[in-house]
Amino acid sequence: MRPGFDLRRVDTYYTRPMSEAWSQPRDVEPLADQQAEFKLAIPVADFPRVRARLGGTVGTISGHVRFRHESGFAVAALEVTGSVELVCQRCLQNLSWPIAGSALVALIATESQVDRVPEHLEPMLALGGRISLRDLVEEEVMLGLPIVPLHSDVSVCKPAMALGEHSGEHSTVQRPFERLGELLKRSSEASIACGETNHGRSKKS
Repeated sequence: MRPGFDLRRVDTYYTRPMSEAWSQPRDVEPLADQQAEFKLAIPVADFPRVRARLGGTVGTISGHVRFRHESGFAVAALEVTGSVELVCQRCLQNLSWPIAGSALVALIATESQVDRVPEHLEPMLALGGRISLRDLVEEEVMLGLPIVPLHSDVSVCKPAMALGEHSGEHSTVQRPFERLGELLKRSSEASIACGETNHGRSKKS
C-alpha cells in the first residue's frame, strides 16, 4: 500500500510519502501554509552525502518533519533517529553510531536572507523555495556524525595491525644498512691481516 501525496486544504495532516518522492524537491510555502507533517523511514543507502562516510549501508533513518510559518519564514521542525555504520579509526572495524537529533530550520530562498533568521532558528538554503524531505533529514544526520569515529569501549577495540603484520606472527623489518657496520669491520680486519702477512716476508738480496 502506497498512500498518495495529495495536499488537501486542511490545517494539519499526516502522510507517509512514497520512497521515490523522498528526493523530489517540494515547494516549502504550501507545506508551511497547510502545516504539513511527514513521518519517514528512509534507507541509509538513500543519503548520498552520508553514504560516503559509512562503513556499511544497512538500516534506516526515521524522520519526523512538521512544517509551519514562523518569523516570516517557512520553518521545518525536525526529529531524526536511527543508527549508521561507521569505521572506527582505531581498529578499522565497523561500529554502530546512534543518530538522535532535532532542530527548527528556517528555509530561506537566498543566502541574503540569512541575517534575518532569528537566533533560535537554523537557516537552511532552499533554492527557489524548494527542498526535498530527504535533504532535510540528511542534513540533521550529517550533523550527528562524529569527526573521528571511535569505539567507546576500548577493551573491544584494538589498534589495527601495521602493514606487513600478521596475526600470531612477528614481522621482520628490513633495514638495508643494519649489516653495513659488520661488513666494514670484516673488511678492515681482512686488510690488517693481509698487511701483517706481507710485512713478515723476507726480501731476496
